[in-house]
Amino acid sequence: MNLTVSYLEKIRLPLLHKLYKDNYPSGKPKGNEKIVVLETHNKIIGSIRIKTYEDCHFLTGMMITKEMRQQDLGSYLLQNLTPFLPLSLSYCLCEPTLTSFYLQNSFKYAEYNSVPNSIKIKYDRYTKDGKILDILVYKNSTI
Repeated sequence: MNLTVSYLEKIRLPLLHKLYKDNYPSGKPKGNEKIVVLETHNKIIGSIRIKTYEDCHFLTGMMITKEMRQQDLGSYLLQNLTPFLPLSLSYCLCEPTLTSFYLQNSFKYAEYNSVPNSIKIKYDRYTKDGKILDILVYKNSTI
């Protein structure tokens, strides 16, 4: 399979909206965030959204299309994300059922008290109604 990882061209955002609606309805890509896509033969088969703060990145909304799941494409996307992460630390919040996937892809557990305020605010907002999430961090070793 011929795979490429690149930034989404803004003109293709409506296409990505449809892909999220069909494959990850709770994910809402926005034009003001950086979006990295995984493609094969110019067809988007996955994506992840990157929000950049002063001291870190926040990775959110990772999606692989339903027909392409269970082929390690999520791992491929994460393993090829480093060039798109110019800051040394990137955080994500995930449900415990997905934690092992991220741990297998170079993420580590992060303690609440050690994360930047921007991540704490997101964590608190997402968990205030009882939702259980893990805070994970990826350290970009190429910086």
